[in-house]
Amino acid sequence: MTARTSSVRDAAWSTWGTVDDDVLTHLINPMFMGGPAWPNVRQAFRVVRRPGEILLASDGLADPFYDRSAAGNGFGHEFYAVTSDPLEKVPGTWLWDVVWQMSQFAAGRGGLAELFEELSLLSTELYNVAVPDSHQGRFVTGEDRVGVLLGLRDTTPPPVVDGPLSTIRLINIKLLTVAELGYIVQHGEAGREELARRFVAQGRPLASSLDRPSVV
Repeated sequence: MTARTSSVRDAAWSTWGTVDDDVLTHLINPMFMGGPAWPNVRQAFRVVRRPGEILLASDGLADPFYDRSAAGNGFGHEFYAVTSDPLEKVPGTWLWDVVWQMSQFAAGRGGLAELFEELSLLSTELYNVAVPDSHQGRFVTGEDRVGVLLGLRDTTPPPVVDGPLSTIRLINIKLLTVAELGYIVQHGEAGREELARRFVAQGRPLASSLDRPSVV
């Protein structure tokens, strides 16, 4: 089932771009160093490319559970973020940090599938994101956190795919400016929905960029 799950995921990412042959992973699995466990132990990330853009996705949160103690495709979702910002490499960048940290956060609480059944959009804040000094004023709060909006949708990649055991959500992570995060803090669910509308109007709603003008 793990191989079939990988085929389903890769097919979904292929609707957006070309999937790298190799996955990104750790020399030592973080769960063996006190980090959260992923469903099938394996913790990896996929890089997908198309001209001028790169997509980084978690690869393992929706793997079937290794001990078969729970039915379905793992936590039922994977995370991804997209950028056109030039990156010499992926690990060590803000793009890597937001996808890695969001994935570990979700794994630590057993996934976010139930929350997404209630709310189409979620938001949270992440620590220790490698935003360059020149952009920290726009993206990093006074508490050294960055805000992200989860669940924006577009035509590709598909927001939901049929896994071999259950459906799998492909959840976009959108990097927010400090002003946009403040708008959500002030307005809650209505603020998230309004920002989603503004991102669509801005164009390329799934993409994150350090040079993107704030919509607030």
